[in-house]
Amino acid sequence: MKKILDYQMDNPFEYENGFYITSHPSRMGKLLAHYELYKLITHLPGHIFEFGVHKGCSLIRFATFRELLESPYSRKIYGFDTFTSFPKTDSDLDNGFIDMFAEVAGQPISKAQLMACLDSKKLLNIELIEGNILQSLPEFIAARPETKAALIHIDVDVYQPSKVILEEMVKRMVPGGIIVLDDYGTVEGETRAVDEFFNHHAKVEKLPISHIPCFIRI
Repeated sequence: MKKILDYQMDNPFEYENGFYITSHPSRMGKLLAHYELYKLITHLPGHIFEFGVHKGCSLIRFATFRELLESPYSRKIYGFDTFTSFPKTDSDLDNGFIDMFAEVAGQPISKAQLMACLDSKKLLNIELIEGNILQSLPEFIAARPETKAALIHIDVDVYQPSKVILEEMVKRMVPGGIIVLDDYGTVEGETRAVDEFFNHHAKVEKLPISHIPCFIRI
């Protein structure tokens, strides 16, 4: 019997039933919001970047939407995370949230575990970038300066990595691209980084089906 993490791969309907029976309606709302936001980029060039992979759910979700709406080779998906613990910053505000988050959410999926999940689902053309985003993203950009993004998903919660992501990635987004904000208006760090970067001039939108995520059209 094949298992990935603690999940039996021959038992998908039981897990699907469990999701519908136990999950809050907001979870379905978030899934549908990600789908609707993906639909907004299908006519655009550029890749997908996820910052803050954690358990891998939203990355798998976006990869599945790419499979359904486009093809595995229509664009690449990049996932940035430490794949270990939530790294501290030099901000007391950030670190207070990080301590709370680690206690509630637990450890993220490892890079090897997530690759096993992607391989099992035959989700291709995905690159996982391991390390602290404060260093790994500038290093990535320096090595691949021509990379363009159609969609970036910012789910790092706190201020400093959110700030670095916006500084490095917004100028690399194609016109019409989408910034998906998982924590805007709910976590102070990401909210402050977005407001400072756009100087309160960006139109932050929500879809009627879900309060999370927010998004900005470029």
